[in-house]
Amino acid sequence: MAKFVDGFLYTLLELANSLAKFRFPPLPNEPLFMTATSTLSQPPASPHDMLAAEILIPTPNATFPTPYIYISNRNDPSPGGDTIAIFSIANPDTLDLVAEVRTGLKNVRGMAFGGPDDKWLVAGGVTEGGVKIFERVDGGKGLKVIAANEGVRAPAGFLWV
Repeated sequence: MAKFVDGFLYTLLELANSLAKFRFPPLPNEPLFMTATSTLSQPPASPHDMLAAEILIPTPNATFPTPYIYISNRNDPSPGGDTIAIFSIANPDTLDLVAEVRTGLKNVRGMAFGGPDDKWLVAGGVTEGGVKIFERVDGGKGLKVIAANEGVRAPAGFLWV
């Protein structure tokens, strides 16, 4: 998966659990690789079954003026469940991990932002945990659970209506 923001392409490398950043200058110049980093604060030794799954970059707005990247990491063996990693993209030369939120979900697949100013993030655990809704806190640098429904089976995608 990839997202393009302000002249940069952010690419999620699922099998490598990595996030890469490329600068796209005006043509005829070639794209320039800037950096890559793990989507996990403490990557396990290889081989492992953990995979990055989803990349979201909500559009900045009045409530959340600073852009952040939200990455889901699935198949974490921790009892706290899979993680959502939050990266700052304020520095054009780096990708800075600012938070890693344990979800209590297993095999996090789909995620989507919604509500006024994209205040809420919904995520689902395909194999365990159902659906949880998180509220963005600390200007978007953090997430806290505000609602959960563990009875939902195998959620993999969401649409705010």
